[in-house]
Amino acid sequence: MRQSNQRCLAVTAQCLGAALLVALLSFCSPAAQTIAPEDLADYLEKGKAGKTFNLVDLRPDEAFSDLHLPGAINIPYERLAADRLLFLDGLPVIFYDEAELDVGRLKKAVGARLPRNVVVLEGGFRGWLAARLPVTGGT
Repeated sequence: MRQSNQRCLAVTAQCLGAALLVALLSFCSPAAQTIAPEDLADYLEKGKAGKTFNLVDLRPDEAFSDLHLPGAINIPYERLAADRLLFLDGLPVIFYDEAELDVGRLKKAVGARLPRNVVVLEGGFRGWLAARLPVTGGT
């Protein structure tokens, strides 16, 4: 009977270990989700930026100053690691770069695996412009 209890405990521990691993992996995503420019434009039109998601322009300050997406904040790659608090509010964070975003570069800039609330704008800023969606001049 004692050996049976030990075996049961060992199996339970293995199951709990697997469940913990699944939970941890669900928090850290190896790849980011994407959003189409038109879908993001719908969210922006409804005034949801900053309330239901954060929109981050990863381009250099000069490019952001010229033109950017409405409601975006500018955090270039080199400053992204210092702004990791961006992920703590639990809201999705939509990132974009000049063109298709390099998720590997984003992971390196963050200094860790991407949280599951990371979303990438398909086509980046150029994709947004190609869709003829509105832009804002810099501040």
